[in-house]
Amino acid sequence: MELQYQSMLDEVLKEFPKLSDVEITDITDHNLLWYLSEYIKAGYVRFETGRKELYRLSILLENYAAKHKVPLLATFETSKRYKYVEDRYMELVEDIPKVWIIGNFNNPSLAPQPPKNAEVISCDGTNLSEIWMVLTKGEKGPFGLIAEDMGDGMYRGFFSISPSVIRKAIESTERSLKIKIDFDKDYGMDDD
Repeated sequence: MELQYQSMLDEVLKEFPKLSDVEITDITDHNLLWYLSEYIKAGYVRFETGRKELYRLSILLENYAAKHKVPLLATFETSKRYKYVEDRYMELVEDIPKVWIIGNFNNPSLAPQPPKNAEVISCDGTNLSEIWMVLTKGEKGPFGLIAEDMGDGMYRGFFSISPSVIRKAIESTERSLKIKIDFDKDYGMDDD
C-alpha cells in the first residue's frame, strides 16, 4: 500500500537539496537566545530542537505579525496544542488582517471559532498533521519556521526568509488542504 502523502518537510527540502547540507544550529537555551532579527539576518537556520525553542520562535513570529499588521499562518499538530494557546490567539488575531489556523482537529465541529479574519482548517489525515509551521510576511515576502515532529518532543526543521523556499511550503499546504493561502493580498484592517 502506497502512502498518499510524503513528509511535507521532505517535500520542501527535496526541491532545495542544499538546505539539508547546512549545519544544524543549536537554538536551545544552552546557546544564546536569538531575537527574530537575528534569525532574519541569518536568512536560513536549520535545527533539531524541542518544543520550548519552537514555542519561543513562534511567539516572536506571531508578535511580528501583530506589530506589523501582516498575515499569519500557524499549524498545530493536535487540538490540545492549539487549546494551550487559544486564549492568546483570540486576542492576537484581532490585530492581524488575515490568519490561517491549521490544526489536526479530529472533529471539525470542535475546532475553534475565531473572528472573521481567521480561517480554521483541519489538516487531519494530511502530511501537515506532524508539522509545526508559523509563517508571516516580511519585506521580501512570507518567512518563518517549518518543523516536523520526530517524536519524543523533538523536531527537525528550519527558519527561512527565502521567498522560494517558503512559497514551496505554502504550495504544499495549499495542495494538501485544497485551499488558497495568499500572503500578498491586501486584507486591510477595519478601522473602528
